[in-house]
Amino acid sequence: MMVTNLISSPKRNVTLNPGEYTPISTIGKQIGVAYWCTVWLDVSGGSITITNCPGTFSKSQRIGWAFTATSSNPMSLAYNVVSGSPTVKVRDMILCELGEYQANKALLDSIEYFDGDTMPLA
Repeated sequence: MMVTNLISSPKRNVTLNPGEYTPISTIGKQIGVAYWCTVWLDVSGGSITITNCPGTFSKSQRIGWAFTATSSNPMSLAYNVVSGSPTVKVRDMILCELGEYQANKALLDSIEYFDGDTMPLA
């Protein structure tokens, strides 16, 4: 089974702003389709929550979550401040259909992200 990363530039560093949706892809989603998203999250100076992602984050770590698309807009991320004055960046991003992720979980977890050179991009 082929896995396609829907993030246009997976290795790009993206700075997020509190309470503001920041695009991380230019490719739209299909309404009603389940997706898997994972990013390397760099948080410093406080703690945050990512909209529609479970958990509170206050350090650099890989996070991942499943969701079902309710709009056809390209993927974007937003965060809310829990404490402090955090700086938040994401990089090494994957967005793929959840079924593709589940069928290839061992491979995807071992490489951690698509670099665009070894896996197809949409």
